[in-house]
Amino acid sequence: MTEPELTYARSFSWGELERLQREFAGCIMYQTGGDYHAKVKGNPAILIDLQELDLDQVEFADDAITLGGLVNLKQLGDALESGEMQEAISIEAGVNLRNSLSLTNYVKSSNGRSVVQLCLNAMETEYRLGGDEGVQAYSPALKAKLADDFIKEIRIPHPISLAFASVGRSPKDQPVVAVAASRRSDDRFHIACGGAEAMWAEFDITYSDDDGQATIRHLFSGVSDEWAGAEYRQEVAAVLLSRCLQKLWRDSYSEEEL
Repeated sequence: MTEPELTYARSFSWGELERLQREFAGCIMYQTGGDYHAKVKGNPAILIDLQELDLDQVEFADDAITLGGLVNLKQLGDALESGEMQEAISIEAGVNLRNSLSLTNYVKSSNGRSVVQLCLNAMETEYRLGGDEGVQAYSPALKAKLADDFIKEIRIPHPISLAFASVGRSPKDQPVVAVAASRRSDDRFHIACGGAEAMWAEFDITYSDDDGQATIRHLFSGVSDEWAGAEYRQEVAAVLLSRCLQKLWRDSYSEEEL
């Protein structure tokens, strides 16, 4: 038995995309820019190219920065103007991949060692999918939906506040421990941490009452693999969290002086 022929179509409008989605429901694969490992999933009947739908745009507003799902890692770094995010991107990918890998495919492939994803998580980034009206946070459910969908919009709410620190087996290697933190209000900080493929975690602290040390040690208490043991990760994570929080406080004082 021969496999069904894969039809290629390029959507030039959202109306045309909706028509194709109705016609080929359940049999669609999307072409969403550069990928780590491009491959055909199942037996799709049609490959829909999204590059004409302006999904590579960046918009700046008073309350957020919004990026289309085909924006690449370099565009993300340029939009945020954050040295911390630039550092994470340099660990994540070489120059060629930074210039080609779309955020849709990056988020789809990310795991607990994906440091740019941890930075996005720390900033409480929201995602709107092509087939979904609401916005979602990063989660296993979001990643599962991306197997058959694409990111239409990524929204990073203000304030754009970020501190990032990681330890790897070499300076630009994937981390064994990584921590990202963002100051979301006068006293609330959102923390994202990872360093093992199957582990990512997030939590809030109110800095006046909690330095987060007990929480982050607990989160890493069972995280042991061939890269590092749990006890080592606990100690390093506590130090990295302290560094991130100190940097955020220094940055806030500098802004007040300006």
